[in-house]
Amino acid sequence: MKRDDSGFQDYHNAQARKSFQTTWQIIAWAHGINATLSLLVTSLTVYYYIHHPLIGTISEIHAVIVWLKICSYAFTNRDLRHALLNPGTKASLPDIYSTCPYPRNITFGNLSYFWRAPTLVYQPVYPRTTHIRWIFIAKRLAETAGLSMFIWLASAQYAAPVLRNSLSKIATLDIASIIERLMKLSTISLIIWLAGFFAIFQSLLNALAEVMMFGDREFYTDWWNSPSVGAYWRNWNKPVYHFMKRHIYSPLLGRGYSHSFASAMVFVFSGFVHELVVGVPTHNILGKLCSFCILSFITGPTAQLTACRCRFYRHGRSAPAYHSHLAAGKTRQSHRELYLLDQLLSCRSALGGIVVLLCLAGQIR
Repeated sequence: MKRDDSGFQDYHNAQARKSFQTTWQIIAWAHGINATLSLLVTSLTVYYYIHHPLIGTISEIHAVIVWLKICSYAFTNRDLRHALLNPGTKASLPDIYSTCPYPRNITFGNLSYFWRAPTLVYQPVYPRTTHIRWIFIAKRLAETAGLSMFIWLASAQYAAPVLRNSLSKIATLDIASIIERLMKLSTISLIIWLAGFFAIFQSLLNALAEVMMFGDREFYTDWWNSPSVGAYWRNWNKPVYHFMKRHIYSPLLGRGYSHSFASAMVFVFSGFVHELVVGVPTHNILGKLCSFCILSFITGPTAQLTACRCRFYRHGRSAPAYHSHLAAGKTRQSHRELYLLDQLLSCRSALGGIVVLLCLAGQIR
């Protein structure tokens, strides 16, 4: 009799798991269609009907953010639902989740807050501040407005003329003139990139976080002190980094894929998103940004190894000694290595800005 009851219980559990998987597949398809349509319709509208680069870029960035938020909302609630059906996994959930456990978080108010919060990763509960500092908001918005005007003036007075003068040289493949103009663009593009970074990550996101009383203000860390290219990518854009780690990198590792494969998928996905944000508004979907992100994944470890080799070869050590030292995990960053990495990061930021400006060259005639 006990054996029959045990068999019935196993059968019941198997049917429950099968029902859950079937229901989740239907929900996953619904979420996927909803997210894809929200991105596809906006991207097609921007590409075919909006010919102003700024308005198109703002619209496309908003569409990409909404798409990422929809994906995060679906994936996180799937994990919470799995934890509810398997009580043994609840211990791994953060303590803050206990104030709004699943499914009490499935409300319009909860979704609306996530929709407006400066984050791409959904949580049922976020750290909150106690009040809104309106003077702080006014200062951050003033910084955003001032830097936006600076970026516009720098682009109009310096970047646009250089781009106009470069079109004829690019058409005739005048290599010397092209290199000269790329050097000019590298300076102004780096300045514009830094101003845009400060306007978005320091000023605008902090103003939005203050309005939403959002407690987690770590939108970036000290990427300028990064000891490696990998640390730079992890530190300079925390909202996107958390999304990539939570919904792409960690799930792939959990399914048995290697670290290299998971990292490669992160950079491929990042390249796809960058191509949407830049290529669609400028009507130049040529794979520039996607190739740049993939190249960054390939050259990142190379830059780190190059810096380490500088230390060994400077002291006259042989290649076998270097490889044995590397295998022992004893590599450390010297001042010369950090300087080399700093130069590589500066060049990479400048090249990224040049790629964006070259995409805009199609709009300047």
